[in-house]
Amino acid sequence: MTRIDKNSSGGGNAVTVRGMVKHYGETKALDGVDLDVREGTVMGVLGPNGAGKTTLVRILSTLLSPDAGEATVAGYDVLRQPRQLRRVIGLTGQYASVDEKLPGWENLYMIGRLLDLPRKDARARADELLERFSLTDAAKRPASTYSGGMRRRLDLAASMIGR
Repeated sequence: MTRIDKNSSGGGNAVTVRGMVKHYGETKALDGVDLDVREGTVMGVLGPNGAGKTTLVRILSTLLSPDAGEATVAGYDVLRQPRQLRRVIGLTGQYASVDEKLPGWENLYMIGRLLDLPRKDARARADELLERFSLTDAAKRPASTYSGGMRRRLDLAASMIGR
């Protein structure tokens, strides 16, 4: 899941991709992908293994560079403005990225501090997100004791720590 906050450029597309190409040796992971995702919509990307879904998400989140093409996310050019783009997106992968040994609240607080939130703000944001994802009752329990759905909600909350 990717969360995108609007920058000051206003309405339109949250994501625009034109002619995106990525090769891994002889393998074409992406071969001229064009895509528009309007602001305020939810879009799923489906396809068989090896179709390039993960490659596209990695390019759009600045974790990977394309071989050709261009893309903007939240009004930021993926190649020319990666730092600005990273400040307005949150990315949650297929597998949970929380520390199983830490309680839910400490996971969120730690991520907030890693994102340079002041202590007070990291505490408040952790409390806010635990409430939003109905995890307040489990906040002090290690994440390893959470059900699969609770872990997924904690992971989503972690991706939303930054503003």
